[in-house]
Amino acid sequence: MVHTIVKLWYYPICRILLRQIKGAENIPLKTPFIIISNHEKLIDPILVYYPILKKLNKKIHFLAKPTWWFLGDAICRKWAGCIPLFNSKKAFSEMKEYLKKGKIIGIFPEGYIKAKIRILKPGAVRLALETNTPILPIGIKSSYLPFNSTINIGKLIYLKKNKKSFEEQIKLLMEEVYKLKDNIS
Repeated sequence: MVHTIVKLWYYPICRILLRQIKGAENIPLKTPFIIISNHEKLIDPILVYYPILKKLNKKIHFLAKPTWWFLGDAICRKWAGCIPLFNSKKAFSEMKEYLKKGKIIGIFPEGYIKAKIRILKPGAVRLALETNTPILPIGIKSSYLPFNSTINIGKLIYLKKNKKSFEEQIKLLMEEVYKLKDNIS
């Protein structure tokens, strides 16, 4: 019920904000996956969610700093689908369980958008390797102005265990995300 009600206001808002979505054909239909994206504005999860919802009609469970948790667990976790980062081990375990159930996970490796120093977090790489789940890179240029935001969805990336550290691998993945972001006309 909530899902249907959300679509009534969500779709029109996103259509007003988004100028272009490239690469929607790269969204896999049947396999669970982990989304990684750059993070510019608070609106980014809403914009990233739009092409996934349009194509798959599925919720993305975003790893989230618990800033908004004063709204309550029901709204943040159940309604919005957020996975709170109160405890990193518990959040990691919860993400693994969601992937086992065929759900979609969203992670912004750059972390919180207002952080003064943005250090890439390697959790998406570790999660992908431990669950053998592909990563869907998404480059986003976000704006609060109408018809100004753009999204470029890359092809699925299947990671294999190698000698590179998680930190080196997330850096390479985010370079791909930044290329996608820069290749939006």
